[in-house]
Amino acid sequence: MAPSFPKQCVRFLQLALFCFLGVQLLTSSVYAQPAAEPSPELSPEQVIKIQLEALAANDNPAPDAGIEQVWAFAHPDNREMTGPLERFTRMIKGRNYQTLINHRSYELQQMALSDEIAVYAVRVLAADGSFYGFSWHLRTAELAAGPVWMTTIVSPAKDTGEQLSRRHPLTTG
Repeated sequence: MAPSFPKQCVRFLQLALFCFLGVQLLTSSVYAQPAAEPSPELSPEQVIKIQLEALAANDNPAPDAGIEQVWAFAHPDNREMTGPLERFTRMIKGRNYQTLINHRSYELQQMALSDEIAVYAVRVLAADGSFYGFSWHLRTAELAAGPVWMTTIVSPAKDTGEQLSRRHPLTTG
């Protein structure tokens, strides 16, 4: 016959396990780290794709994880104007940028590129089936790892007047 633990020991172990799992849940979701960080190896196009793909799945793996990923690539000058993160989140969820959240797909077209500045035209198929255009501007920033591409400006959404046709779906990327 196996020895039995007193009820107090079992309750204590249950409480300890509950607390441990609760802390793990809070630290992994509320304070989730972005999946990607600025790096000298990333091109301007890769930076935009990381941001758009994160916004397409905004609440995965945690609420607003996509917005946090975009914030990770916000140029320091951009952060100064749009931050802190809570204010930036409200801005992205506002009428000028909400079409980026949980969008279905996107297209990129390079408009300008130099050693320090990049501009892309971005066309997004929003969750509502409408297409919106954005102008995405990036500039290099000097971080400890070296020069990295970071977003300086994204123009407010412009409705293109197009709707998704069942016969002509748009593909991602």
